[in-house]
Amino acid sequence: MRKLIAISVLVVLLGITGADAGIVEIDLFDLGCQFVYDLNSQYWTTDFDLGVTFIEISNVYIDWAGEITAGLAIDYRNPDETFPLEVGIYAYLSGSPFTRSITVWGGETTYPAPELFDCRSEIESTNWSDLLDGQGTITIGSEGVIMLHGMYVEHGSATLDRATLIVEGVIPEPGTLGLLGIGVIILSARGEKNDWGN
Repeated sequence: MRKLIAISVLVVLLGITGADAGIVEIDLFDLGCQFVYDLNSQYWTTDFDLGVTFIEISNVYIDWAGEITAGLAIDYRNPDETFPLEVGIYAYLSGSPFTRSITVWGGETTYPAPELFDCRSEIESTNWSDLLDGQGTITIGSEGVIMLHGMYVEHGSATLDRATLIVEGVIPEPGTLGLLGIGVIILSARGEKNDWGN
C-alpha cells in the first residue's frame, strides 16, 4: 500500500511539472566574435553556453547585420577581363547533421560599394538533441564562390555590425522542477523511516 501511495504522489508531481516556450539570445560579440572577415581572417569559432536546458528545440536563428564587399574574379578563358563576384558570410553550428549552416551572399550588384544586409536567418536541422543542454560550438566565416573556370584575383570581405544567436524551444520551469525534487526527497525519507521502523 505504501508503494502505491508513493507512486501516486510521484505521478501527481510529474503531472504538475510545467514547461514554457522560451527564447534564449546570446550576443556573439560578447563571446569575442570578430567584426571583419576577409582573406587574412576568414573565420571565428567559439564554444557557448546558453545558461538553460531545453526539453525540445524548435528553431535556431542568427540575427545579423553588416555589409559584404564583392571580390574581383577572372575567367581563365578571358583572363584579361575582371568582373565582380559575390562573397558570402556563413554561420555554422557544429554537431550532427553537418549541414547546420546558413550563408548570406552579396556585394556583386553594388560593387565597388559594399552591399548591406540585415536579416534573421534560420539554421535548419532535423536534430537538435546535442544542443538541448544549451551548450554548443558556433563558427562565423566568409567564403567565395567555387569557380570551375576562374578564380578570385581580389578577395572580397564581410563586416558584421550585429550578430545574435537565437534559440527557441521548450524550457522546464525551475519552480516546478524544484517541487518535484522536494517530493522525491520526502518520499525517500519516508521510505528510510519505514525501513528503520520494520
